[in-house]
Amino acid sequence: MPLVLYCYDGSPSNRAVYMCLKALGLEVIKKPVDLFKGEQLKPEFLKMNPQHTLPTLVDGDLIIWDSHVICSYLVGKYTKDDSLYPKDLQKRALVDQRLHFDSGVLFPRFMSITFPLLVLKCKEIPEKKKASVKEAFAFMEKFLEGGEYLAGASYTIADICCISTVSTIVGGLGISADEYPNVKAWMKRCRENLPGYEELNQPGVDGYKRIVARELACDNMPLVLHCFDGSPPNRAVYLCLKALGLEVTKKTVNLFNGEHLDPDFVKLNPQHTIPTLEDDDFVIWDSHVICSYLVDKYAEDDSLYPKDPQKRAIVDQRLHFDTGVLFPRFMNISYPLLFLKCKEIPEEKQKAVTDAFAIMENFLEGNDYLAGDSYTIADICCIATVSTLVEGLRISVEDFPNIKDWMERCRENLPGYAEVNQPGVDAYKGAADRELD
Repeated sequence: MPLVLYCYDGSPSNRAVYMCLKALGLEVIKKPVDLFKGEQLKPEFLKMNPQHTLPTLVDGDLIIWDSHVICSYLVGKYTKDDSLYPKDLQKRALVDQRLHFDSGVLFPRFMSITFPLLVLKCKEIPEKKKASVKEAFAFMEKFLEGGEYLAGASYTIADICCISTVSTIVGGLGISADEYPNVKAWMKRCRENLPGYEELNQPGVDGYKRIVARELACDNMPLVLHCFDGSPPNRAVYLCLKALGLEVTKKTVNLFNGEHLDPDFVKLNPQHTIPTLEDDDFVIWDSHVICSYLVDKYAEDDSLYPKDPQKRAIVDQRLHFDTGVLFPRFMNISYPLLFLKCKEIPEEKQKAVTDAFAIMENFLEGNDYLAGDSYTIADICCIATVSTLVEGLRISVEDFPNIKDWMERCRENLPGYAEVNQPGVDAYKGAADRELD
């Protein structure tokens, strides 16, 4: 009977078990349970674990929970080497004390911040709670006096359990350990020496950090977007923000009135393009870059912009296809039409667009979306351009069934499409119609 672990990657306790399994060389079947969707409260899970906590381990007929207990059980059952959890009574007592320090001090203080922040949607971390965490760090500083690890000269399950909590507090909540040199040095040793740290712990810390950043961004230095609704690149960013659940302060820049050439805006963005994003004191422009930055910083997962190098490369190629092919061919028509008041769209410019559509048709062969079976920021950016070409400039996709189906999927599945993309398309169409009719 294989080991089965009900788990959630963002939780420190779950990641402690992952590292323990790695250290023991054990395989496990992972069954994710989404805490934010309340899946731990489903009747079938409650029947298995009435405390409805994660992680929960199933080993044959045995069902146990609490990461500290799971780790000690796994070591006791599956390894003859007792270095991770010594059989010597005094050494084991010291490891147990550190485990209970995690369950009774570190983790509750972490949760006293996490629950209000992520569940109750509080928008700040009270100083009193930060101080309570630092008090726990001060205890750890003493534990580590004269020792490399929490219970002696080599790492044990005490270090595995505590580092998952501490790394999330420091890396995810931004509570510094710089005042505690022993803790800081211990964290570095754990990063370097614990099996699977980078593979199994760090991604969860990074994911938790993005969730926290998204919550804190609303009140601490809000995102500011300089934008214009009629422009496809601006609407791509709106769609991305919607998919990420991020709020933004919009500052409209009217291109027709030349507001993008105002000295204050040129100082902010010397290329004087929109959209332009301000995130605290960081300023970035180009819709494709803004979308990738927002996903990397704020997304709970990498589905919109995969971290896998090959998958990311495909998304990047499609993004550059929008930058270098689709959007320039759109602008080749749009600028003369709306700014130079040309009254028709030359055939050769229409053909240039349909040539680009023919390439896209091949991208979509056998795929629901431009880079695979699920939508990414490549679809978000390209649909903003393509929908404007088709609906705003009357360039048909009837000869391109894959594109036609893709557009329908985007309309149905991209978060906020009807709310944040369609009105801009309609506004652009109204402006184009006045010139063409």
